[in-house]
Amino acid sequence: MASFTKTVQTALLAIQSVAASSVAASSAFDMSGKMGGLVYVRFGRRAATAAGAGVNIRVEASKAASGDNSWFPIAIFTTAFAAAADEAVNGTVAAGATAITMASTTGFTAGDVIFIYNTTIGNSEWARVKSISANVSVTVEDALVNAATGATCYDSAEIFPPVAIPEQTIRVRVVADGSLFTQAFAIEAALTTVDSFA
Repeated sequence: MASFTKTVQTALLAIQSVAASSVAASSAFDMSGKMGGLVYVRFGRRAATAAGAGVNIRVEASKAASGDNSWFPIAIFTTAFAAAADEAVNGTVAAGATAITMASTTGFTAGDVIFIYNTTIGNSEWARVKSISANVSVTVEDALVNAATGATCYDSAEIFPPVAIPEQTIRVRVVADGSLFTQAFAIEAALTTVDSFA
């Protein structure tokens, strides 16, 4: 049976905060020597107030080795934009913990995807709420990778299904078009590729 060699590539969009009414586009990744792959995208809120319109996140493929007039959407995700819940984390919650302490849990619900925004943006992360202890803590399904330091939790975060990149693709990129989204937001996009099989 053939075995595939797979590679986790450099992030297309490393986790970052994008200013209100702005567009963030990744660099183009050369897929010409790859046998396809998957793009993984996550979105987080950075403010709780309604944002006017959703962010349109496009995963795009190019049929050309260079130039920016040959991008075609493979997938488009449009985020929610209604008001969201937010709450500061009480103190510091250690890496490896699943209970995130907060003074109020109003607006948070089991099953919610939340964005835990750290003062160091690269230490921010996404989690899914497993249960609520009213006005004490939210418990998430998976342990935190990073300590939540000076952090704020926002609900209405989104984790999208991975997007398959066909082997015919020459280049791939991700564009987060928040031109009509009137609040700051967080975005992350990663890529894995199939490099060979034997």
